[in-house]
Amino acid sequence: MRAIRIACCAMLILALSFPMVPSQAFAQEEDVKAAMKKDKTGTNPMNFTFDARLYNEYRWLNTPGDGDQNITTFEFRMPLAGGKWQFRSKIRYESIDIDMAGVDEAGMGDTDIRFLTIPYLKKFAVATGVEFFLDTASEDVLGKGATIVGPMIFLGFFNPIGKGSILVPGYQHKISIDEDNGRSKVNEGLIDMFLVKTFKSNQYWGFIDPQILLDYENNKEFMLLELQAGMMIGSKGHSAYIMPSFGVGDDRPYDTSVEVAYKIIW
Repeated sequence: MRAIRIACCAMLILALSFPMVPSQAFAQEEDVKAAMKKDKTGTNPMNFTFDARLYNEYRWLNTPGDGDQNITTFEFRMPLAGGKWQFRSKIRYESIDIDMAGVDEAGMGDTDIRFLTIPYLKKFAVATGVEFFLDTASEDVLGKGATIVGPMIFLGFFNPIGKGSILVPGYQHKISIDEDNGRSKVNEGLIDMFLVKTFKSNQYWGFIDPQILLDYENNKEFMLLELQAGMMIGSKGHSAYIMPSFGVGDDRPYDTSVEVAYKIIW
């Protein structure tokens, strides 16, 4: 756990240091907005577009004996209030199989919706919003068994490693407001900071996304590291990516996972 705490501090220090970089290293507001209009990769969380995604993640779970989980997600995003806000929803179908625990279930998972806005966008951006996690799982093992609220804030630093790049450090706090009988309360913090870089006029991209989850309710913590490579398909806003992920720490939910996705952005 000490390694995770060190990584957490390093991420925060890096995030706080970026505003001190000379202003000429970052794009101006007009350049940022112009670049957003041309970008159909879906990698910039502050680019409010119409967006439909279908992705499937397969996880090798951190359990005694064999354990695996498959999650298929449909995600939809749309701008609201003249582009000042963004709405996002995720609907999941899951299956989980844990031999030693005798678990073998499949069905609908929890659903979440998010509202996001950008109160500041100049040399860098500030985004804030709230996410609601709804207790819609058809089986207990497929969801949290609680309604959860997750306010968030994150920053966007444009072109830190050259044109077409963005660094996005952020924090989200999740707390349950209603739990099913016998289910644990949720009180979690998520520190997230990904760095993305596009290539060949936004035709290809790659990003690295370290995440640290702090479970204050159960005194647990772990780290996830996601690596993504994607490409545009044609010229109509279609794209695909592959994303392996790795869990770090004794409390990690899985050892490794791989996700593939198809997106349409307009």
